[in-house]
Amino acid sequence: MTKQCILAPNDGSAFCRQIYPHLLKFFPPEQTKLLLLRVGDAPVGHTALPPRPAGYDGAVTMYASDRDASLALHPIYASQEWDSAIAEIRAELAGDIHLLQQAGYEVELEVRFGDRGEEIVKFVERRNIDAIAMTTRWRTGLQKLIFGSVAQYVAARVNTPIFMVRPEHD
Repeated sequence: MTKQCILAPNDGSAFCRQIYPHLLKFFPPEQTKLLLLRVGDAPVGHTALPPRPAGYDGAVTMYASDRDASLALHPIYASQEWDSAIAEIRAELAGDIHLLQQAGYEVELEVRFGDRGEEIVKFVERRNIDAIAMTTRWRTGLQKLIFGSVAQYVAARVNTPIFMVRPEHD
């Protein structure tokens, strides 16, 4: 028997984690594989600006600041920042994964970077997801205009069933 795959986006907040009791209640572990998806801000590297010529013949160059000179000697590349960010996210969600595995679920963690709503939609389009389970504040009016809603963004753009929970408190 093939397990159903439930996507549970997780931003690391206590609010987001309030979906877990509902997963336990409505999705039996023996029939369900959970896929936690964390979307973070894209990390950037820290490298120096190129040196500028200091003499009329360009033979001598200077950096704009001591910081740039230091970064030229010890750059931090974007790929290093990405690897570090992924490791931090995996460590942060290790407790959640352990909790869900103890409940009997098969759990997988995926990490993406970018806009949360867009990345969730792209992920659902590329993977075989049976349902999405997420918490929502389901903002309306001015709050929705200012803060937006990842859940509403996703709901408007996917054909996958969505199990949404609006917890009583944040």
